[in-house]
Amino acid sequence: MGRNSKRRRSARAAKAGRDVGPDLSEISRVRTAKRLRADIATWMESPSKGPGASFIEGEHPSDPTAVWAILMGWLVAAREQITEEQARDAVTWVSNSLGIKHDDLVQAAGFIGHPDAPNLTLNDAIEHYGGDPITFTLYMVMLCGGLVATVGDADPDWLKQFDLTA
Repeated sequence: MGRNSKRRRSARAAKAGRDVGPDLSEISRVRTAKRLRADIATWMESPSKGPGASFIEGEHPSDPTAVWAILMGWLVAAREQITEEQARDAVTWVSNSLGIKHDDLVQAAGFIGHPDAPNLTLNDAIEHYGGDPITFTLYMVMLCGGLVATVGDADPDWLKQFDLTA
């Protein structure tokens, strides 16, 4: 299809009130979700090394809002499908794999329905981690990885079922 044909089609669609191209926020969200799953996949290959951080590093880091939306979406949606025992297993797996204090993980594990997690608001949870949203974000990534390892058979694509859709 020639350039002029594309322009005409685009102009007709705009007149009809239709969007002909993908929503940039959707592209960003899909790209960020892929990066997060790739970091978790790398982690699953060597659990003691922890999750990667390609979503916040490099020449084109992910939009922090998209990262939060994806992680929160995965965790909250997973909560609806997993048992309290599976939430415990995910926290224990992360704690054992990375040597992180179990109590530190439990602070964020309320999002996945961990029965020992305190009833905290998002702001309370962030404050527990020194008020640093990046630290809290890493705990969310770790919880997602723990769920992948214990419930998702170490397959990060297990998280796709929880992806936000447009």
